[in-house]
Amino acid sequence: MREPSHGICLLQPQDYRRMPWKNGLGMTTELAVSPVGAGLNGKPFDWRVSLAEIETSCEFSRFPGYDRSILLSEGAGMEFSFDSAPLQRIEQRYQPFNFKGEWQTYCRLLNGPVRDFNVISVRAKLRHACEVVTSLSSINWQPNSGVLLIHCFAGGLILEGASDRQIELDTRHTLLLEKHAGSLKNALLKISAISTDMVAVIVRINNYSC
Repeated sequence: MREPSHGICLLQPQDYRRMPWKNGLGMTTELAVSPVGAGLNGKPFDWRVSLAEIETSCEFSRFPGYDRSILLSEGAGMEFSFDSAPLQRIEQRYQPFNFKGEWQTYCRLLNGPVRDFNVISVRAKLRHACEVVTSLSSINWQPNSGVLLIHCFAGGLILEGASDRQIELDTRHTLLLEKHAGSLKNALLKISAISTDMVAVIVRINNYSC
């Protein structure tokens, strides 16, 4: 569902794009990318949000010039070894971890396959941040500063303040609010959980000039 006049895009699993990793060692499900249609072997992207499936311990793809954030969404966990940073063990779900796309990164699975949520943005002009919410939450957002993305991992949520009606987000659905959303200069958005098991991540992607 798209509302071009409001800059609101509600994405469901059938809208996502499944593709192999850049290095061919795994698969990823792309939730959103900018520019639209950018790919790993074609037009470069400014930012991308995806869910990766890691079936075996392996090396990650390199993305020189990009910043990356990753959080565990399913599975027992993983351990990262880098050529330029200390070892990082990730066992707790929904805890964002940041690293550089140019680092040589090897992922060792702790106990079977995992799925992780990924955000990647080009360092020269963008910055991004991830925040996980599990209950009632308020978001101060400046629509002209960039993009706001909300992905629901579990349960469901209701978002108020982005349009003249409530927006409901179910499990595995993604809401994308683009910087030209409406005529608002500032917005106070409110997230309410539909169920007690709600878990969602809020991703802000902003230009350095904003």
